[in-house]
Amino acid sequence: MATDELAKKLERRVNINEGDEETVIKSSQVFNPYTEFKEFSRKQIQDFQKIFNKYDTGKDKFIDFHELKLMMEKLEAPQTHLSLKAMIKEIDEDNDGKINFR
Repeated sequence: MATDELAKKLERRVNINEGDEETVIKSSQVFNPYTEFKEFSRKQIQDFQKIFNKYDTGKDKFIDFHELKLMMEKLEAPQTHLSLKAMIKEIDEDNDGKINFR
């Protein structure tokens, strides 16, 4: 059993190294918006964070499909189900179906 698990991990690592499989960015990595997005001032980033937190009603540090739908409705720009899914897909870096602040 343990050897099967190890074999799967090693096979995945080989696939990643050969470019057959992409690595997934873990959300637990440290994220500092002030150093990553130097084109924005600290004040702008803080304002973006406040807006993000306003629409993150679940307080899980993600905006999911339903929160995005409510946000677009509050902004008086309601979207179809497919367009909301497309919005998420366009900016979802780790393919978890949610939008994080980054």
